Amino acid sequence: MEGVFKKISEQWFLREPAFFALYCIQQLEVNEKMNCAMRCGQGKLQYNPKFLERKPTADVELLLKIEMIRLFLKHPYERQPEGTSRIALALGSDVTIKSAYNGPNAMGVGSMPPQELPLLGPEAFGLQHDMPFEWYVRKIEEMLDENPISPSNQKDLNDSKLPISEDDLEEAAARSELWEEDEMRAQEINDLIDKMNSWGSIPGNVVQQIQASTKARIDYRKIMQGFRASVLSNKMRLTRMRPNRRTGFQQMGSVRRFDTKLLVAVDVSGSISDKTLSHFYSVINKFFKYGINEIDCVQFDYDLGEVKPIRKASRTVQIFGRGGTSFQPVFDYLAEHNIYDGLIILTDGGAPHPKMDDSIKANILWVCEDEKSYDQCKDWMQLYGRVCWMYL
Repeated sequence: MEGVFKKISEQWFLREPAFFALYCIQQLEVNEKMNCAMRCGQGKLQYNPKFLERKPTADVELLLKIEMIRLFLKHPYERQPEGTSRIALALGSDVTIKSAYNGPNAMGVGSMPPQELPLLGPEAFGLQHDMPFEWYVRKIEEMLDENPISPSNQKDLNDSKLPISEDDLEEAAARSELWEEDEMRAQEINDLIDKMNSWGSIPGNVVQQIQASTKARIDYRKIMQGFRASVLSNKMRLTRMRPNRRTGFQQMGSVRRFDTKLLVAVDVSGSISDKTLSHFYSVINKFFKYGINEIDCVQFDYDLGEVKPIRKASRTVQIFGRGGTSFQPVFDYLAEHNIYDGLIILTDGGAPHPKMDDSIKANILWVCEDEKSYDQCKDWMQLYGRVCWMYL
C-alpha cells in the first residue's frame, strides 16, 4: 500500500496541487485495528490495508480525495456541535461533502461533470441540500436518537428511517474517532488555503466553500457578554458621592440600579429543534444569571404566546400553528411594555422585517439558529442591533 500512496502523491504533485500540499502536512500511518478503510485527524492520515489492498488505485485515490476535502473544510478540527456522537459527526461530514460535490448546485471543472462520490447525500436522510455542516450533524443526531438500531433485531433496521446498517454506524464512528477541536491545526490548514493559487480538479463551488471556511467564526459567547455589559450600562448613573476607582474624586464615579429587565423571544414556528432551544435557554441562564433582576420569556410564531419567567418557559416548548413567523408581535409587545432594557430573539430569520417604534429603549440582540440564517439575515438585522449565530 505504501507504493500505491506514493504513486498517488506523485500524480497529485503534477495535476492536483491543492490535494498534494495538504497531503504533505499529514502523517501517513498504518492502523490495522481500526474498523474503517481510511480516516484523518490529529495531524494523521491513517489507513487499514485490509480494507484497501484489493481496491484499484483509482478507488483508493477517491477515498483519499474525500479525506482531503474533509480536512480542507476542517470538520475534524472545528465546528463540531457539543453533545453530538462520533457517528453523527462522520455522517454529517459525508452529507456536507456529497451535497457540495454532487448536489443540484454542484459545478464541474470546465466541461467535465463533478466526480460522483461514494457517500450518502442529504436525500438519503430526507434532508435538504446546501446546509451547513453543523446543521446536518444536529439533524442526523436527532434521527439517531429517534431510531435506535439493535444489532440483534433486523426489524429495527427495516423500520428505521436511517439508510444505513449497524456495521455502517460502527464504521462511521471509527472514521471520526480522531476528531477533536484543534485551533492550531485548523489555522495551519487556513494558512494553506490562503496561499493556494491552483485547485486542480476541485469544483468551483467546493473551492468557494473551502475559502469561506477560513472566515473567523463569530464567538456568540463574547457577543452575549458584550450585550450583557451594554444592557447593564443602561442602569449606570454618574455620581459625586462615590469616587472613581482610578482617579478618585477628580472624576465622577458611578452607581448601578439593580432593576434590569430582559425579554427573551423564542421563535417556535417549528424550524428550530428542541436541542437548539434547550442549549439556548442554558446559555441565557449562564450569561445573564448575575446582574439581571428579571428575565421574561415569550414564545412566538405568527402570534405571541404567554409572557412568563424564563425558568418556567424553558421547561416547556409550545409549538403553535406553524402558520409562519412574524417578528412584529414581539416588537409591538416591547413598545406597549417599555420596561425592558434588553431584547434577545432566537430565530432562523425566515420572516418579514419588523417595524420598530421609536419609543423602544431596549438594546436588541438577534441570535440566528445557524451560520446560513446568519449570512442571509445579518445585513438587515444589524439595523436593529447586534447579531450572532449559535453553534452547539
